[in-house]
Amino acid sequence: MNPIEIQHLPPSVRRRIEKAVGLAKPEREHKVFVYGTLLSNECNCHRAPRARRQNAWTLGTIYDTGYGFPAFVKNGRTRIAGEVLTVDDDAFRSMDFLEGYPRLYRREQIQVNLVGGGRVLAWVYIMNRLPEGAKVIEGGDWKAYRRGAYPNR
Repeated sequence: MNPIEIQHLPPSVRRRIEKAVGLAKPEREHKVFVYGTLLSNECNCHRAPRARRQNAWTLGTIYDTGYGFPAFVKNGRTRIAGEVLTVDDDAFRSMDFLEGYPRLYRREQIQVNLVGGGRVLAWVYIMNRLPEGAKVIEGGDWKAYRRGAYPNR
């Protein structure tokens, strides 16, 4: 198949065809620290179906936005529980779309600690402006907070 013949197709379809016929450029991998709805077994984990996941943590503060998802800020000394996802370009674009990047959330690279040892540089989504009334999640763990483990819920 001539690459010019498929240029009229939507980008996601074109990439899938290019992969199938061996025309695709190798996918880049992206490491992303997630701390909320993208975590394993949370409502948006399907955005990264082939992700390699490692338990991880970093320091900062997370907030309950009041809209069913948390927001992270780098200021703070709370241990934030999360995962480092290693994802391909398609999953990274899907995550950007979910996070409303760059309007709702921006991306920054931070050092993240892997549970079991080691550190990696990973992208993290940081909310550009916290909603009025957002509450600090004192324990730094979104899943525990949702289960009612912290009194400020």
